[in-house]
Amino acid sequence: MRLTPLRTARRQLNSYWAAATIHLVAVVFDLKALQLLSKAALMPSLASWVYEQQGSPLLVAALLASAVGDLLMEIDQILPAMAAFSAAHACYIALFSRGTRHRSWVAPTAYCLLGLAAMVTFWPGLGLYRAPVTAYAAMLTATAVTSLWYGGRAGVGGALFLASDTLICAKLAGHDFPLRSLLLKAAYGAGQHQIAVGVTSRARL
Repeated sequence: MRLTPLRTARRQLNSYWAAATIHLVAVVFDLKALQLLSKAALMPSLASWVYEQQGSPLLVAALLASAVGDLLMEIDQILPAMAAFSAAHACYIALFSRGTRHRSWVAPTAYCLLGLAAMVTFWPGLGLYRAPVTAYAAMLTATAVTSLWYGGRAGVGGALFLASDTLICAKLAGHDFPLRSLLLKAAYGAGQHQIAVGVTSRARL
């Protein structure tokens, strides 16, 4: 017997949260193989849920590009991972720009000031990563701003995505601290979920 659409959707979201939880446990106990396997399941399960909900193809593309970036990050391929996530951000920016309901310049100003402060802090330690991180930070900030203009849960998701990648940048610049990895993984997983659910829910209205 085939599952009903509602049960299928619930199963896919449960798979996402199961993978996210397993991944966080693997990070805490430094289980490398389990980190890789759980990360590989994360974005595809969320993309599958969006597809099942007849969500935006741009959203599905962003999640699948993020899946590629996730795997590259897990094997420390930083620059290729940035390229994959840049593709994801390009999809997000296009998606959010189409659905903008209102535009306030308070948000871009605040995000730009925060981004500038972060770059000033991290710049000395970035070394060869300065140029690619600067370019990537511009796209990441654009995603955060346009997601906030889009509104609702998507805006929260964009902010969490920005926070998680800022913590990655901190490590690249030599600013590590306890629980940094756990915090960034939790923010990333929650952020992608908020974006996916926020966009898909609004499309139903």
